[in-house]
Amino acid sequence: MASDELLASAVEIDITPPIGVGFDGYAARKGNSQGIHDPLLGQLLLLASGDRQLVLISLDLLGTSLDLSQQVREGIREAIGVPPDFTLVACSHTHSGAAGFLPLQPGITSFQDPELKQMVARKLIGASVWAREGLRPARLGVGRGTAAGIGLNRNDPEEGPVDNEVIVLCVEDRGGIPIAVMMNHGCHPTVLGYQNLYFSADYPGAARANLRRIYPDTVFLFTNGASGDVSTRFSRRQQSFGEVERMGRLLAGEVLKVMQTLTTRPTAELRARTLSVELKFRPFPDRQAAQREVARLQAELDRLKASGAGHGEIRRATTRVEGATAQLLMAQELAGRSSNASQIQMLSIGDLALVGLPGEPFTRTVLDLKAASPNRFTGVISYANDYQGYFPDAHSIEQGSYEALISPYGADVAKTLSESALDMLRHE
Repeated sequence: MASDELLASAVEIDITPPIGVGFDGYAARKGNSQGIHDPLLGQLLLLASGDRQLVLISLDLLGTSLDLSQQVREGIREAIGVPPDFTLVACSHTHSGAAGFLPLQPGITSFQDPELKQMVARKLIGASVWAREGLRPARLGVGRGTAAGIGLNRNDPEEGPVDNEVIVLCVEDRGGIPIAVMMNHGCHPTVLGYQNLYFSADYPGAARANLRRIYPDTVFLFTNGASGDVSTRFSRRQQSFGEVERMGRLLAGEVLKVMQTLTTRPTAELRARTLSVELKFRPFPDRQAAQREVARLQAELDRLKASGAGHGEIRRATTRVEGATAQLLMAQELAGRSSNASQIQMLSIGDLALVGLPGEPFTRTVLDLKAASPNRFTGVISYANDYQGYFPDAHSIEQGSYEALISPYGADVAKTLSESALDMLRHE
């Protein structure tokens, strides 16, 4: 075996918790899980070249905490020798996944489930051992496509920005059979609404299932991109499992097309780096001002309902009330604090650079980062290794959107993340 020959292996595991566990994702949801529509899964891709190994993990969860990611990274280092900087843990952000994994945040999460976190960590560490046993010579290729119709800007569906790009990383064995395929596309997995009480991976899970019908032995990983201000709110036809399937087919079809057109190579240089970042809070209004804002937005919502306004307009107004309520909680609970500490990550796999951000970047941030990147292919992975909420841009803050209201950060956070990520890409 040549020293730079690429080896690869991939494993998929079930991370569905017991029925009765609650959900993350919707403040309006009442009740815990009552069943499983489709299992919540985790995928682990292991690449090796020369003396370097790299692990990419995707999970059907809303997000994860940095302590869980660090536990998984350290466990994989002890089990198979992959340095923590070379393991990235990404979450799909399905709103029909289990609660208990996020860090505690005012207005977003109120509890953690140590038993569930431990279960997932042990399964992922075990999966890395399983994957090591399956390493075999491989070829790797990267391509891009366009998947329009899945998501729209959820605050301005007609003119607001959206990143329809799909980046596809395909890892084949020497016979041309795909070992693993990673798809990177930005959109909230929110086809299913708060009324749903069945676990589901939403449209990313449906995309994987459709692709597995064609490639039953391939592990498909989904990573989310520019999703902070993009969702299915205005693109979905209904909030049903049938619509989940339709959206999944839209993504799967584009991934399948890209798979047929990319060129694979038997080598790929593997590089990685992590960087600690300090995410500074914005100034919060005093309690009385925050209470007045909640009352003002609630009155506007009541007026829209009384006037018979459309679903989209009412939904936007509802989320603004939720955001203003969260802002009131932040003003109370974050008093005396100035920032959150987190981490960003860069993985380089041949021609592809992946930037992992610990929350929800907005479309303008991601598009600007991609445009400035020196790499041929650049994917931004949101919900990577940690969850620190929305990273709003100046436009969303000016508009007073739900995402800006519920975030403890100002527009400077997007600049901090972008500049730090570009510095990593330019000096890799």
